[in-house]
Amino acid sequence: MPRLTERLTASEIVAAYQAGRRDFHFVRADHADLAGTNLRGALFYYASLRGANFTNASLTHVQFKGADLTEAVLRGSWLNATDLIGAIFHNADMGGIDLTGAALARADCTGADMRRAYFGGASLQQASFAGARLDHAWLGSTHFDDVDVRPFCDLSTLVHVGPSYIDSRTVMRSYTHPGLKRFMVDCGVPQVFTDYMIDCAQALDLPLLRRMMQTTFISYGGPDETFARRLYDALRSHNVVVFFFPETATMGERINSEIFRRIQEHDRVLLVCSRNSLDRAGVVNEIQETLDREARDGGATYLLPITLDDYVSTGWKKKQPELAERVCRRIIGDFRGTKRNQQNFERAVARLLDALKVKRPGRPAGTGR
Repeated sequence: MPRLTERLTASEIVAAYQAGRRDFHFVRADHADLAGTNLRGALFYYASLRGANFTNASLTHVQFKGADLTEAVLRGSWLNATDLIGAIFHNADMGGIDLTGAALARADCTGADMRRAYFGGASLQQASFAGARLDHAWLGSTHFDDVDVRPFCDLSTLVHVGPSYIDSRTVMRSYTHPGLKRFMVDCGVPQVFTDYMIDCAQALDLPLLRRMMQTTFISYGGPDETFARRLYDALRSHNVVVFFFPETATMGERINSEIFRRIQEHDRVLLVCSRNSLDRAGVVNEIQETLDREARDGGATYLLPITLDDYVSTGWKKKQPELAERVCRRIIGDFRGTKRNQQNFERAVARLLDALKVKRPGRPAGTGR
């Protein structure tokens, strides 16, 4: 993919458009103020438009495929019949936006404000709406293909102007939400089909997910138990098999033996990295045992670190330089700022779930149980 090299201001984009230019592929125009402009038919493939202001802009037939519109303001704009495939709308302001006939396949609308957005005829294949605000959104002939629709199921204010389309993969991803049945019926799915599809998902999904998702051992220090429990509950709600000592340790077993056995039989060891946890002797032992297991299994990857603060890359390096160096070689999941922010926590959990979806080489899930 070409690099973003051309930087344009809002006035330069408008002037170029009025002069007949339509190709703005790969441009960088972060924070450009394009409110109220007419950019119909412009091509912004893979452009960087972070924080750009498109309030009340006319963007019909615009191509935003793969563009980064993180925190952009699109309130009241017209994006009907647009290509938004793979576009990023993290925390964007999209209130009242017209998405009639838009293609949002794989679009990431995490945390976006989409209140009163119009989704008539829109294709939402594999789009993500985690943490999005969807109150009073309008639906009709909307295609939900392989979409987690639980954010929609939370709402009683949706406006259905006609039937929408929901495929079986959407049901499989969303069936745990108690409001799914009502949402499907409101979308025009007959009651008998709604009941049948959800019953099938309940019968089939748990063993399917257990084959798809890696089993997980949570390693943490006592002061972080509140966070660890919150993480345990979140993973369990997505049917991940989790070892969390207060809930799943076997009564009567010796603690050291139980910990050792459980580390061996789970696919990943989820290491909570914080000052509260990394200085605990028990956590250090669990890290060392996991690294030893990786070495025994020919370099397999079992340790999955997530961080609550910067301690793993700062103070811990002085106390445990060898372990810190080995942990910091890995991509560390970022859970900083999630203790008091549910939206940030849900986004971090979503990324963690993606990391747990693919099996790694090593012992199969459930071995030894």
